[in-house]
Amino acid sequence: MRTTLKDIAQATGLSVTSISLVLNARPNRLSEESRRKVLEAAKQLNYSTSSHSSPSASECHSIGLIVPNISDFFFGEIAQGVIDCARTHDFTVLLGTNGESPQMDNQNIRSLSRQGVRALLIVSAHEQANTLLDQLSFPVIQVDRQSLSLNRSAVLLNHRKGGYLATRHLIDLGHRHIACITGPGAQASSQQRLAGYRWAFEETGLPLPKSAIFEGDYAPKSGYQLLDSIISAGFTAVFCGNDMMAIGIYKRMRELGLKPAQDLSIVGFDDISFADLLEVPLTTIRQSGYNIGFEACKRAFLELDNPDLPKQTIQFEPELVIRQSTRKKEE
Repeated sequence: MRTTLKDIAQATGLSVTSISLVLNARPNRLSEESRRKVLEAAKQLNYSTSSHSSPSASECHSIGLIVPNISDFFFGEIAQGVIDCARTHDFTVLLGTNGESPQMDNQNIRSLSRQGVRALLIVSAHEQANTLLDQLSFPVIQVDRQSLSLNRSAVLLNHRKGGYLATRHLIDLGHRHIACITGPGAQASSQQRLAGYRWAFEETGLPLPKSAIFEGDYAPKSGYQLLDSIISAGFTAVFCGNDMMAIGIYKRMRELGLKPAQDLSIVGFDDISFADLLEVPLTTIRQSGYNIGFEACKRAFLELDNPDLPKQTIQFEPELVIRQSTRKKEE
C-alpha cells in the first residue's frame, strides 16, 4: 500500500501541512529536529514523491476560492484575507468566480478539484445544498453564506443582527417610514438582513410600513433604479442591504438635486473601504470581509490537519458605524 502524507503525520505527530512543506523542500518554521524526524519517517515508510498517484508540489500547496465576482469590494476583501492567510502556510490560492450562477459554481468546483487543491472556500451562488460539495474528500468552508443542510463548516456574519442594528438606528432617530432594499431574495444573507429589519419594528412595537420592502441585487443599479419609488412613496429613511446599493442611491440623489441625510437618511451594510470617503460619509453596518476570509482560510488548514474535526459555524458580530448619512427626523 502506498505511503501517504497522513501516514507520515501519524508517525511523527506533526500536521499533514508540515509534512508536505518538508518533503517538498518548501520554506517552513519547523525546527531542525522536526524536519529530521519527517525525513527519517518518510525513509522508513518508503514514501516516494515520484509516485504518479502522490500529490504534486503544486497540489499540496494550493487551495481554491470561489466568489461571485472580484469587482465587488467586499468579495475582494474576502479574497485578500484568504490570500494573506494562505501565504503564512506557503500556499497559493486558485480563484474562480461564479457570477451568482449555480452552474458556474459547479464548473469551478470541478475545475479546482482537477487542479488538485487541498481545500475549497466558497461563497456559493445559492445556499441550497450542493451535492458536488458533499462529494469532495477535502475540507470545504462555506464563506459569508451557509446552507444548513450541508455538513461543512461556515464562516459568516450575524446578518440578522446587522439588519436589526441598521433599522433600530433609524427608528431611534425618529423615523417610522423606513424602506428596505434587500439583496436577491433567494439568498440567505438577504433574508436574514430583512429579518433584522422586521425584528427592529417588532421589538419597538411599531407597525411595519406598507410596501416598504424592495428587492435589489446588491449592485449599485438597484439603489439607483429604486430611489424614485422610495421618494415618491414618502419614505424618510432607507436601509440598504449593502453599501453598493447605497452608492447607487447617492448617484440618483445627485441627479435629482437631493442630499443624503437632509432629504433621506441612508444606512448601508458592509462598510467597504471608501464608505467614509463619499461626499456624505455613509452610516453603515461594519463587517470585515478580510477577517472573514482570513478566518475561513484558517479553518480550512485546521480541518486539513485534523480531518475528523467536527464541523463548526463561526459567526462574526456586526457593528453599527454612524456617520453623516443619517440624521434625526424633523418634526
